[in-house]
Amino acid sequence: MDPKPHFETLARYNRWANRRLYEVVSQLSDAQYREDCGAFFGSIRGTLNHILVADRVWLERIEGTGPKPSSLDEILHDDFPGLRAAREAEDERILRVLAEIPAERFESVLSYRSMAGTPHELPFVQVVTHIFNHQTHHRGQAHTLLSQFGLDAPSIDFVYFLLDPK
Repeated sequence: MDPKPHFETLARYNRWANRRLYEVVSQLSDAQYREDCGAFFGSIRGTLNHILVADRVWLERIEGTGPKPSSLDEILHDDFPGLRAAREAEDERILRVLAEIPAERFESVLSYRSMAGTPHELPFVQVVTHIFNHQTHHRGQAHTLLSQFGLDAPSIDFVYFLLDPK
């Protein structure tokens, strides 16, 4: 079975879930957006920036080009509007990269260096799986923080994307 269509579906889901999440985040005050709530990356600002950082790190490893953040907790965009625009652009980049990847690449191994410089090799298909799993993990943390601020966090389960009439 060719895994490429599956990952393209996950990329569309990813964009859908991010848009829904960011729409609710836009309702926060700037102070709430920045408040350290004890999450792994502190605030919603830190969590959402981390997701973008990780996407850029992995896409640079896959493409061999593009932005290369210096740390996993780097704040790429301090303000929410800037981060939202960057997230939209990165989601489109993910879709483009997947569309351009030949199906055979999913059977290959990706050689890369960690941010600390340690060499690694992983099956390419597992790397792409990680990218989407990582986003889901941290979106869940941001989702919890939205609930703690009393907002109605959006339904972002994959099945709701599949059932969305678009």
